[in-house]
Amino acid sequence: MVNTFSVVVILTLFAFSIQAAPTGREADSQLKVVTESNKYATDEFDWSYQLSDGREVRSNAYKKTLADGREVLVINGLYSYVAPNGVKYTVSYYSDENGYHPTVIGRL
Repeated sequence: MVNTFSVVVILTLFAFSIQAAPTGREADSQLKVVTESNKYATDEFDWSYQLSDGREVRSNAYKKTLADGREVLVINGLYSYVAPNGVKYTVSYYSDENGYHPTVIGRL
């Protein structure tokens, strides 16, 4: 069974891999962080950033106690990027005791 820590690590690595993935654009060397926010507490976190090329990542999490007494971490977030053709693609997601649930918001 996958524990809460594993889910957090996997989702965090996934979010960072999106940001770090090569895009083939020369402008990547000139990217700037437009906004960034990091808030961490004992049982929750909330962080986000947006880059000058339109890429964005947001994620927040909190601990939830189930009826049977188990504690799980619920994570909500989204990531988006602007394709070379100028179209912005966004995926929102949540992860809870029932797994990972992505929703493609699509073109914006």
